[in-house]
Amino acid sequence: MRVAIFGLVGFATVLASAQELYLPQGPVTRLASPDASQILYSQKSNNGTQLWIEDKRTHRKTKLFDVGGTLSAAWSADGTAFYVNDHWASDRERAYICDAATLQLLDIADRILAEDPETRPFAAGHTYFAIERWDGTQDVAVRFSGHTDEPPVVQFDFRYRVSRTGVVKKLSQRTAPVKN
Repeated sequence: MRVAIFGLVGFATVLASAQELYLPQGPVTRLASPDASQILYSQKSNNGTQLWIEDKRTHRKTKLFDVGGTLSAAWSADGTAFYVNDHWASDRERAYICDAATLQLLDIADRILAEDPETRPFAAGHTYFAIERWDGTQDVAVRFSGHTDEPPVVQFDFRYRVSRTGVVKKLSQRTAPVKN
């Protein structure tokens, strides 16, 4: 019986740590940090949906993003940071890591384009920088994908690991011409 209880607790912990906030209409619209000291949540305004954070200790509320299209967010397992994927247009998505204490944003696209200059030509077309998951508490797995808009059109898919300090490591690269 004890093994079953610990198994259920472990399973619940994995589910809780894997939760992601989806706005504007996802099943989760409020997401607490692992220690429940901060809450990411959506709020409606005259301009649409917004992503906010509330520090439950100080009751301070801060607006983080206007949601132009769709947005997802998830906490690191230690609650010291969260990521945000901002799919703000049909042909654009940006990703950020946000330090929970300072609310300072690390722009993933800026870091990848600075550290891997050969990818810059791909950033002018349909470009999607998306954090796929936390890889521990300090790194995220990132996918930069899409296609160029000018002939010859090329589809691309690059994978990276990016640290909270901005260190970028390319893991894989695939490109292929789009055939008519």
